[in-house]
Amino acid sequence: MVQKLVVLLFLCPLFTWAQTLQPVADKKEIHNSLVLAMDIHKAMPNDSLLKYTNYTNIYRSKEIGLTNQWALYKNTKNNIHEIVIRGTVNRGSSWLANYYAAMIPANGTIQLNRTKKIKYHFADDDRATVHAGWTIASLYLMEEIKPKIDSLYKHNNKEFIISGHSQGGVITYLITANLRQMQLKGELPQDIVFKTYALAPPKPGNLYFTYQYEKMTQAWSYSVSNVQDWVPEVPPTTQTLKDFNPISPFSEAEISKAMKKISWPKRMFAKGIFNKISNPTEKSNERYQKYLGGFVFKMIHKQLPELVEPTYSDNSDYNRCSNPVILDGLQDKAYQEQFDKPENIMSHHLPPAYLYLLKKQL
Repeated sequence: MVQKLVVLLFLCPLFTWAQTLQPVADKKEIHNSLVLAMDIHKAMPNDSLLKYTNYTNIYRSKEIGLTNQWALYKNTKNNIHEIVIRGTVNRGSSWLANYYAAMIPANGTIQLNRTKKIKYHFADDDRATVHAGWTIASLYLMEEIKPKIDSLYKHNNKEFIISGHSQGGVITYLITANLRQMQLKGELPQDIVFKTYALAPPKPGNLYFTYQYEKMTQAWSYSVSNVQDWVPEVPPTTQTLKDFNPISPFSEAEISKAMKKISWPKRMFAKGIFNKISNPTEKSNERYQKYLGGFVFKMIHKQLPELVEPTYSDNSDYNRCSNPVILDGLQDKAYQEQFDKPENIMSHHLPPAYLYLLKKQL
């Protein structure tokens, strides 16, 4: 009898928590995230939301930062909570977050106000850089999200989906990277499970950020994109010779070495060709920092007067991120008739188009 009691006590933790989330792209989870992405913009009746997703809304934040908002949902059939980041709304500061597209280091410090200086760490590679506006938005949101996770964990809630559509989608990358780095540092418990769905997301940072993010999240993060949606194509990217690994024959240093081996008359001709190739990309980087950095920050500063302007990286090599789930309606006549509306640039981008393709293809 005593032996049986000891065995039961030993197995007790196994019965108190069984993991539900798995490292696969789950159609039902993607469907739910798309519906929640609509709900955070315009709340559905509670019974309808429950019917379509098994989720109920338990918290909705006020607008913070650059008109950002997040909400917390609970799945009534299991112990999963979903953190949903709202996308762009039709107000100036929300769009400024998108246009503030100069790159900043993926690890650093940003002063949000006179008393709040935030250290952030998204990647272990010092070459990693990220979008300035979305980084700032993510840090404002993290000020609320982290304490909520801490509180839920104390009540044995250990499984979280992090999702968002459009601007909300790209911010989920940065929220996820921040939370996972906190786990690595011991600032969050190791047994919390985070799974991410970035829906119709833009590009969050450079290739080195993507490398580190995908290495860190592996099969626990997915980007869901429609091939006719233009939003995953932005921000525009410029790859310069400085963006290559130093050992690459295309890197600035290696090309300089190669030039020295060429005889003088040919070298001048080769340098002329080299400058015609490299100068436009260098100028593009300078314009990124000038117009999508300092110029946009002046407008943001009017909205957030205590925010201190960060130092920009000499980089605008934006890359897509995470495990791709590709939705393709190019050969679907019914889809084209319903959603291919040239007069509406968002027709292929909004959740209804994604839900249509998701239902038919996955």
